[in-house]
Amino acid sequence: MARRMNATETAVAAAESNAPEQKEAEEAKGTVEPKRTQQKREKRCNAGFYCYIGPNLKKLIQTGTIFRGTREEALAKAVAAIEAQPLVKTLIVSGDALPAARIKVKTPGNVLYANYRTLAGKEGNHG
Repeated sequence: MARRMNATETAVAAAESNAPEQKEAEEAKGTVEPKRTQQKREKRCNAGFYCYIGPNLKKLIQTGTIFRGTREEALAKAVAAIEAQPLVKTLIVSGDALPAARIKVKTPGNVLYANYRTLAGKEGNHG
């Protein structure tokens, strides 16, 4: 037996069905942030720092090196290591992602683990 919706449930259902159109209209008016702006905000590191979680690379970069600021600033500070070993870039993670990334780098079956192992094997070959 089907249950009848009350007025509040009907209003909520109607709002949810119109949500995509309403959001687009509000974006056009400028009352809601466009999706691109929201995506940039989500990519921003709330912790305010980035950390290198790869192996030590003599004369280039050490494990645990902290870079304050944005990702672009962190990559700029690590440019010598990135030029010598491009995989270094993939092992510079945001402070927000650091706890999970430290586990992933030690767990087989993911990109961080593979990149760490590749760099560790090339350690003596960077020049």
